[in-house]
Amino acid sequence: MPTKVKLFLLLIGLLVLSGCQDNSDFSTDIVVNEGSSKESAETEESVMAESVPDPPKPSEVPVNSEEEVIRYHRVDDIDISLSTHRCQSDGENLYLVYGSAGEPDLYVMPIGADEHMRANIDNPEGMVVCHIAIDIYGKKHILVAGNDYEEWYIWRLNDSNQVEEAVDVSDYFEIKQMAHWFLVDKEGNYYLQWVLSRDGIIVDREGALKHRFTLESLETQWTYEAAVGKDGLIYVIYKDDDARVRIGEFDVESGSIIKEDSPFYFTSDEIFDGMSRGTDTNILLFSRYSGVWAYDHEQGILENRVPLSDMGLTREAESFPLTFLPDGRFVLLEGGKDGLHIKYIPAGK
Repeated sequence: MPTKVKLFLLLIGLLVLSGCQDNSDFSTDIVVNEGSSKESAETEESVMAESVPDPPKPSEVPVNSEEEVIRYHRVDDIDISLSTHRCQSDGENLYLVYGSAGEPDLYVMPIGADEHMRANIDNPEGMVVCHIAIDIYGKKHILVAGNDYEEWYIWRLNDSNQVEEAVDVSDYFEIKQMAHWFLVDKEGNYYLQWVLSRDGIIVDREGALKHRFTLESLETQWTYEAAVGKDGLIYVIYKDDDARVRIGEFDVESGSIIKEDSPFYFTSDEIFDGMSRGTDTNILLFSRYSGVWAYDHEQGILENRVPLSDMGLTREAESFPLTFLPDGRFVLLEGGKDGLHIKYIPAGK
């Protein structure tokens, strides 16, 4: 082979080897860059995870076993008995609604005080405050209507009792149709049930309708009290064809009552005037016939915890149930010869 050809082939070989070496170095660079990208992505995910706020935690109030009786002083000629079923507490105050009187404000009574005061909500259009709900996180929600009862809104209030958000739910109301129950579960879904028909609706936190329900769709003869339990779910007292009075969880996704086989039921002549989340049990209830009951399906508890006689009451007593406090006490307005008194009766453990 001629010398020139040999030199030419040697040169080509050196170039090929040099190219392979360069490719090897380039391949190594890719691996390093992949590792750096992975570390960068993991760091970014870690930062994002740290920046996501923790979900809200249910408000906790220490159980209070102190019984109190306080002389009530009337304010603004408001009849406090109108707040039956429309009184809630966040653990520090009682919040009282007088919607049937066309009142455009919420009233506040510190726990243990002898009179209440206006919340002074900024309400330039004079919307009527009709109902209140306090969720398990301590957030206040009020149901308001226009003076003609054609407009309906849910207002979420801040810590200063001013409107933080307004949700329009006018499309789901009939004119002057008043809500007997207004509740909000742990996910922010609203449960409303009308006074006369006991039909109702479920609305999500953005105001979108999830369900309409009737006594027929719930397959019940009647519904009585309703409340959000300690677990943040909605519970309803209902009566079926067997005339037994039971408590069932309301499934907001299906718009129905979950009717589990349970040995726990009340007789058909039992009537409840108050229901709320408990402390050691899921639910506390008040009956003007038998006193305070504690209920917890998971723990297998149904007990007449504070009999009427232990509350210093009789069936004939002039009394108006207001609400259960987060500390486990039941708040009752009682009339007598010397005026009205607010009674705080321990029921939680």
